[in-house]
Amino acid sequence: MLPVLTKNLTRPRFYSTGQLLQQWEAETKSNCVETTWDEITGSQFNLLANTLGGSEYVDEKVPKEGTNVPPCWHHAYFPPRTQEGNLASDGYETSYFPPKPFSQRMWVGAKLDWNVENPLKVGDQVKMITALDRAELRQGRMGDSAMVWINKDIENEHGWSMREQRCLVYHPEQEKKSVVTRGITVKKKAEFSKTITPSSILLFRYSALTFNSHKIHFDHEYATKVENHPACLVHGPLSGTLLLDFLITKTGQKKMKSFEYKCLTPLYVNMPLTLFGKKSNDPDRYEVWITDHLGHLAVKGSATVVV
Repeated sequence: MLPVLTKNLTRPRFYSTGQLLQQWEAETKSNCVETTWDEITGSQFNLLANTLGGSEYVDEKVPKEGTNVPPCWHHAYFPPRTQEGNLASDGYETSYFPPKPFSQRMWVGAKLDWNVENPLKVGDQVKMITALDRAELRQGRMGDSAMVWINKDIENEHGWSMREQRCLVYHPEQEKKSVVTRGITVKKKAEFSKTITPSSILLFRYSALTFNSHKIHFDHEYATKVENHPACLVHGPLSGTLLLDFLITKTGQKKMKSFEYKCLTPLYVNMPLTLFGKKSNDPDRYEVWITDHLGHLAVKGSATVVV
């Protein structure tokens, strides 16, 4: 793995924040491509099934070699193999972390594309190539923010299997005041829905399975006193996984071509959320979304299935 150059970047007096981000983007694209390996084990598959529920592979039923990995369950593999001393102050890994003043990150969403002819299966020896796609400076209610898109291409012995393009936003450190989000009203009418309350155990287990040590998901004091949230946050990729599992359960559509979702406002531990879905006008497409405990739109997405 080649090093990321974030720590060595200096900010000349004539450089704006946007120019510094452009410099970081160019140097990271040139110098940082990560290649990691893993094995799709039935044990990890089974542990995620027991975490999420609703699968035939719960309790002691470990899937046999050759079983297809459900869409979005790849998050249980390729854990970040980083020692604690090399993590950022928020507990997250530092790869693809833009330079100061950007210091607090949030998951924005992801776009996933699958090779329907070559799905990941239990027993596969797999490789993932991670590279920066692009970075952009955005202005919003929290000031200047850095939007960072990262591509993760996964292949097995038979070739390319899937790509996840994840998007993260990095904000400057915020003033010590509560996070206030605007409520977005949902105008669509759902065909099916389900309400759940994400528990601290669910968040802990998902963090453990994905080796995600981002403190906003398990450290109440950090989440509330440092990043000023009312409680610990539900993981962005967990929200996406819950949506897709929900869609598969309701429709029986297990083969996906693509799935894209965006997190609009945070979802919190011990606060109910509701999953929704409906068929779109396209025969192979579904719309899915999540509302928070106040009924406001928190996550929206769409999935294209194999018909």
